[in-house]
Amino acid sequence: MAAEKKSNYKKLVSNTLIFALGSFSSKILVLLLVNVYTTYLSPAEMGINDVIQQIANWLLPIVTMTVGESVIRFGLDKAYDKKQVFTIGNLACMAGFLLLAIVLPIVTISGVADKYIHGYSLLIYVYIVAAALKQVYSFFLRALEKVKLYAINSILTTLLTLIGTVLFICVFKMGNTGYLISIILSDMISTVFMLIAARMWRYFDFRHLDIEMIKTMLTYCIPLIPAQIMWLITNSSDSFMTTHYLGSDKNGILSASYKIANLVSTVYTMFGQAWNMSAILEDDSDDRNEFYGNVFHLNQCLLYMLAAGCLMLCSPITKIWMGDSFQESARYAPLLIFSTIFSCFTTFMGSIYLASNKTKRSLVTSLIAGAINITLNVILIPRIGLYGPPITTIVSYLVVFCVRAYDSRKIVPFNLRVSKIIVNCILLFAMTIISALQSTSHTASIAAWVLLPIMFVIIVLMNIAPVWKAFMAIAPQKIKLIIERIGTVRLVILAVLAAAFVVICYFFPMVLAVVCLIAFSALTAMGIQKKSMLFKLVGEAGIFLTIWAAADLGCAFLAVLILSIIDYLLYKKRISCAIACVSLAAVIWIIGGTWLGVFCSLVIIIVATIINYKTISRALEKLLIKAELRQKK
Repeated sequence: MAAEKKSNYKKLVSNTLIFALGSFSSKILVLLLVNVYTTYLSPAEMGINDVIQQIANWLLPIVTMTVGESVIRFGLDKAYDKKQVFTIGNLACMAGFLLLAIVLPIVTISGVADKYIHGYSLLIYVYIVAAALKQVYSFFLRALEKVKLYAINSILTTLLTLIGTVLFICVFKMGNTGYLISIILSDMISTVFMLIAARMWRYFDFRHLDIEMIKTMLTYCIPLIPAQIMWLITNSSDSFMTTHYLGSDKNGILSASYKIANLVSTVYTMFGQAWNMSAILEDDSDDRNEFYGNVFHLNQCLLYMLAAGCLMLCSPITKIWMGDSFQESARYAPLLIFSTIFSCFTTFMGSIYLASNKTKRSLVTSLIAGAINITLNVILIPRIGLYGPPITTIVSYLVVFCVRAYDSRKIVPFNLRVSKIIVNCILLFAMTIISALQSTSHTASIAAWVLLPIMFVIIVLMNIAPVWKAFMAIAPQKIKLIIERIGTVRLVILAVLAAAFVVICYFFPMVLAVVCLIAFSALTAMGIQKKSMLFKLVGEAGIFLTIWAAADLGCAFLAVLILSIIDYLLYKKRISCAIACVSLAAVIWIIGGTWLGVFCSLVIIIVATIINYKTISRALEKLLIKAELRQKK
């Protein structure tokens, strides 16, 4: 029994790490692209973009009938046929696509939604089709427990979105249209990849449809349609009402404020995907209550520390990350960060309804959230402006969390640790107020820089024990030995010094550049001395990036050129010569212009070909011999 219990936790942790690996690239992409969006798109365009995406998100559960939830719920259950589950999921989507194809043109022609659609109806339709298929297929991939393939698909989607964004927004300057096209293409290619990689065509079975299975799946997922819509209303009515009362410019500021708050919720998303699977699989286990309680305790401790860290760094993150037009978002982001705690708690409680087939209860609590959100937005936004939506969001999530905490624990009576929630939330709310006021005056800024780190340390000390225990339980033995050798006290001192170093680098960026140059130069010297190509290449790459960030690209290539020449003179390695040649061409290209750079590159290629003529000839001969042997076979 103990071994099985340990296995449950290991599976949850393992799946969380895999989902985190898959999600990490996409989350990093989101962080990187925020600066692109806030640079290449105006606040008005950002506001329109946000509204279009919210419309698509509202229509998605209606079009798909939230069948994805049924796909993962019954796909994971070994009592049901996976072919029937997947086929019914596809049929539900096709029916939704047909309905949308009839309704959307009518809405467009009537002009009812012109204020929000802005002529993007066709793109919205394609966006929804691509997103719906990707959602259902990714849910089925998790139902097949192919979590590694799910992670690979997430990384692929990230790369495709990055390429599309650079191409359509930065190069072709297509604005909102380019934004939507980049997402549509990445979703479509992702769906095709999942279909082929997981060989999902084997699960299509339209000839032998089980009517009872259709009823079972629809009975489960249909109550989730209004539930999801109400959650979307709770999340996105802020955007619509801000646009209505204050305009697209202000909604763009609000949208940027959400980007920082999402740093907290994205971590929960990584955990939540694995948790939903575990909640379904462990619904009938004997130690279910204890399992839920322990997982919730770990989850809340991690969320408190993440929220505290984001609140402490909210102002500097905004200055570095956001464009000049979006600096105002630092006033509202702290309130939204605070709201994400209750948002994540509410999602955790909702997984109990999904695992126990009590989806109608999810609908009732979602209705409460929607009603509170809409009512408060109507009251607050005209009176207090952009502070209205964050305050509304906090109240909505807080109320629904309280309702769900009371109701869901009738199904699974796990330990909520109410006193821990109250103490941490009081401290975090104080940090929220201090952080929100930080940009209002010089005195408030100084007070924030003093108080926020102190409060962050207090919250970390209060919550670190369960997280550290969980980390040590899953950490490899080598890492455990290293940590034990260093000791807890020294680790704390190192953490404090690291934090102090980050603060110093924020105020004095050149300190970071100097430290990085010293470290990477030492690594390069070690690589040259020990004849380790790996150390040398990593060191040179670090020097290149550091000088590029601190000075410019030409200086970075010049530094690499000098290092490569020194290495070649010492050890006569061809790779060093090749790096030196590339660096030389790049320096001439940057200093002398495109044509001189092209001329220099051609000269280098010709000289390299003449010098390495014999080596190239041998390589070609080997290739020809291999080709002849293959033809004979």
